[in-house]
Amino acid sequence: MRARNSRARRLNATAMLCAAFAGLSTTAAQAATDEEIVLCTIDDTTGNLAAMSTPKTWGYALAVEEINEAGGIMVDGVQKMVKHVQYDGQSDVGRYGQLTQQCIFEDEADVVMAGYTGAEREAARVEAVRNETIFWHNNQGEGGIADRYSFFSGPTPEQQVLPALEWMIDEFGPRMTFIGADYNFCRAIGAWVRTAAGLYEGDLVMEEYFPFDVNQWQQTIGEIQNIGPDFQVHCLVGGDQVQFYPQADAAGLKTPAWSNVTIADGYEHKIFPAPQLENMHVPPGYIEDVPGENSEAFAAKIRERHPDAPYVNEHAAFGYVAVKAMAKAWAAAGTTETEAVIEALEAGVTVEEAPGGSWSLVGDQHHAALPTYLFKVEADHSLSLISELGVTEPSFLSDIGVDVREFGSGDGETYLPTDNPAWADFFAE
Repeated sequence: MRARNSRARRLNATAMLCAAFAGLSTTAAQAATDEEIVLCTIDDTTGNLAAMSTPKTWGYALAVEEINEAGGIMVDGVQKMVKHVQYDGQSDVGRYGQLTQQCIFEDEADVVMAGYTGAEREAARVEAVRNETIFWHNNQGEGGIADRYSFFSGPTPEQQVLPALEWMIDEFGPRMTFIGADYNFCRAIGAWVRTAAGLYEGDLVMEEYFPFDVNQWQQTIGEIQNIGPDFQVHCLVGGDQVQFYPQADAAGLKTPAWSNVTIADGYEHKIFPAPQLENMHVPPGYIEDVPGENSEAFAAKIRERHPDAPYVNEHAAFGYVAVKAMAKAWAAAGTTETEAVIEALEAGVTVEEAPGGSWSLVGDQHHAALPTYLFKVEADHSLSLISELGVTEPSFLSDIGVDVREFGSGDGETYLPTDNPAWADFFAE
């Protein structure tokens, strides 16, 4: 095993794990060489979450292709190509820890990028961090993770939830309902919705969470109709939960809605017939409808390689960006040694070709400054750009006095809006 990184010298771990992984079915080649930099990614290309996750693998592959076609990366005095090892998580949280170990100990990954849901992310991240391996999560996330080895390319709630809900309250009125999947990400989004309500004089009159396999929504739709909110807030995840939309349309629920996962993740406006998503508002950091040369070029490259792609979603872009950011860090560090690469990342990297526009990693936060766009779904399911909400620098952690650079191995923390004393009143019973 190569002794590039400190975690690669652990107790002959490869030999210990060989038997455990003998039965795993993958599409990846297993041999790594000193002439390659190894990127290992795990995403759901089959199962209930595949529609949302598969485009991310396209973004990874495109970034690797571009890096290698440009000659690779100079590290340790050698021009090295990037080897992309890709595994299918099969929409099964239980696979993520095992596959992350396989990435680290068998594939000798220099970086692991994994997970769609927060549960998948954490199953993978705990193994990467335990073994002092750089980890990236490349969706929009709940923010607040402070860990030396963990980095995030996508938007946070302070970049999506806060500015967009301020716009919704100003436009439609203060009374809002919230429904979401019952797991850590949507629970955290619910906390951020409460924060937005508190900051912008909103009134959260309903907050409910549902298992992933819920696909019958008549009772909930009736409750929302009885409440009569000014607008709805959704965090519905997966193929079952989004059945809310045709059922709401059939029931005549036409109240304006907002979601940071609908459209941006699952491109439901391309899946469901018009006008079932009419009047949905979404705040992506990227979707193929984002204007600009970077966006158009990226979408064209993805479609050239995947002509049957129904839509180029947010995850495709942020998977691409994360690989490009790592390439910048490897080149700046001149090595793949983990601690040196982390220092290069924390010094700040910018990805000029980011599909959504300006993207710069903020070193003391491990999240990026990036733009947010607000779109509305029209009756024919076309998207109208309502507002460019601007570039927001991540500040939630710094606002509560957290500098991620001060965290050492194994002492990371996760913070939520409830950890900000200035927002305590928003969560008082």
